[in-house]
Amino acid sequence: MSIDGCFIHYLTDELNKEILNFKINKIYQPAPLEIVLQLRGKNETGLIVNKQLLISSKLDHPRIHLLTKKISNPEVPNNFCMLLRKYIERGVIKEIKQYQNDRLIELHINAYNELDDENTFILIFEIMGRNSNIILLNSENTIIDALRKLPPSFDNLRTIIPHAKYNYPSSTKLINPFNQEIPLLLDNLQGVSKQLLNTLNELDNSNILNFLNQEIKPVIFKTEKKLDFYAYPLSNDYEVISTHQTLSEMLEEYYNESLKTVNYNAVELEKTIQKELKKANIKLSNLTLDLQKAKENLKYSNIGILLQSNLYKIKKGDNKVIVLDYFNNNEELEINLNPLLDPSSNLKAIFNKAKKASKAQVEVKKQIDIVLKEIEYLNTILFQLSIADNKDLEEIKLELSLNGYLKSNQKYKKKQQKIEFITYKVDDILIYVGKNNTQNDYLTHKMASSNDYWFHTKNLPGSHVIVKIPENDPNFIMSEKLIRTAANIAAYYSTGKTSSSVPVDYTKVRYLKKVPGMKGSFVTLSNQKTIYIDPDINLIKNLSQ
Repeated sequence: MSIDGCFIHYLTDELNKEILNFKINKIYQPAPLEIVLQLRGKNETGLIVNKQLLISSKLDHPRIHLLTKKISNPEVPNNFCMLLRKYIERGVIKEIKQYQNDRLIELHINAYNELDDENTFILIFEIMGRNSNIILLNSENTIIDALRKLPPSFDNLRTIIPHAKYNYPSSTKLINPFNQEIPLLLDNLQGVSKQLLNTLNELDNSNILNFLNQEIKPVIFKTEKKLDFYAYPLSNDYEVISTHQTLSEMLEEYYNESLKTVNYNAVELEKTIQKELKKANIKLSNLTLDLQKAKENLKYSNIGILLQSNLYKIKKGDNKVIVLDYFNNNEELEINLNPLLDPSSNLKAIFNKAKKASKAQVEVKKQIDIVLKEIEYLNTILFQLSIADNKDLEEIKLELSLNGYLKSNQKYKKKQQKIEFITYKVDDILIYVGKNNTQNDYLTHKMASSNDYWFHTKNLPGSHVIVKIPENDPNFIMSEKLIRTAANIAAYYSTGKTSSSVPVDYTKVRYLKKVPGMKGSFVTLSNQKTIYIDPDINLIKNLSQ
């Protein structure tokens, strides 16, 4: 991907022309790692127009650009989206700038609070591959919140958590090619990708500045291996696929084409799962009311006992009777009766109500348990979609099809390809990570040996992580380093990735049992230990694979 510092330089210029002084009308979060700002303002001709700005920190394709196609808004916004709405919705974008020549864009926003006081906020987008992040600062550069949190750690030079001071990413390449003379050694230029560097190395030093400051001609081209893009052609050796008027137009086209399957399928699957989650939560709410009603109706058991003790006071035709409630400090209690029934029939009717309430309570509790498991499963799928690539999506689609969430399709029932995992190596010990239920199930129940160790976040959706013990040695003892690394990996590949002090359970595979009849890759475990870990992005990044 060709988003380097120079590309961000050109994109910042374009966004300043397109959306400066635009008002943020709405903020959406169509996917877990994406936000969309709905903007309104005047174009170059003075006409009022609406625009959409996508800011995506998705793992393998982070980007920022304007959209022409409307993105659907999920039913329930998450916490980060709600926070952005609180602080910057209805604010005005007063400045868009790049930090040095790095892959970092700042949106300076003036917004008013409930007391009509004007405040300045800075929405920062760090475009750094798998470590991309969206961060909201106040005017004093203090972090209000971030999409991905980076807790304090010995290995971390930066801390990204609420109330911490924001520090810009450090770089060893501090020469901005747009502000300084071009050095003889081009490797020292900040924000220059390998592709651009290869092109610059073919030019005379005197022509480099002119080349960098040329009028942009956004282009999508084809290399030997893949589609790629840049602000202008980088080589005559590449096959030009399309040219575009703006960088935003080009980026939207590029991701619609090269990542069409991932984007479309992921979005469609997310919409399907969100709908199912909405239905499940409505059902849970209704069942909760039913349970409350059943618990209230259990009172008829005591009422029946009180009525039985006072049956002699009642005759047919009475519509009520007053008794002393010895269950409640002998307070007077009025019991309503059916005047058409005799005393014995009234008593039987009340005991029947108590019996029905007791049965209803048991049944409703069963149904609530089923729905809670359903919600847990669906939330797990949502997490897996957020880290899925094309192959992962096919596996998820197959699973959802077999579980009745998608219409059955014969192509999903074909023999599966070889299952692949994310793999790390720590001191010659292999650590495997499953990214979806298919991978998790195969990894834990087929590939892993009984003495291998299993790691998983406690009570959080996440990946199964297996530490492969050499020769299935029952006497192998994991080092502290190995335990903490495996726990870090488990926390990183979970919904707790941006949190701190994430609990991670671990035990030997022999102590795992698959939950019968439950969708997904859920297990019960015993003899487990729990370690609390602060997910360290840098540690994961530097692990050998």
